[in-house]
Amino acid sequence: MEHAFAEETIDQAAGITPEEIRARKQEMLDFYKEQIEFMTTQLEFEKMSAEIEEQRLRRLVALVRQAQIQTPQEEPEMEQEMPAQEKKRTLKKS
Repeated sequence: MEHAFAEETIDQAAGITPEEIRARKQEMLDFYKEQIEFMTTQLEFEKMSAEIEEQRLRRLVALVRQAQIQTPQEEPEMEQEMPAQEKKRTLKKS
């Protein structure tokens, strides 16, 4: 109740009549209804763009996986150097 009373007090101080308030509310409603049509179209566009990008990413990931499968696996350098390091170390006897 206090909220409505505060609005009336502010409106009266600004010199706005109830008819003007109704007219402004109707203008706002008309504006928002007009924008909803635009925004709905924009939302559809954005969703479709996101789906297209997702499909492109999936295709790229599939191509990378396919390339990895077809490429022969190379042993890491560490494993290739192991035989040279296999020499046993012994302690010096004094």
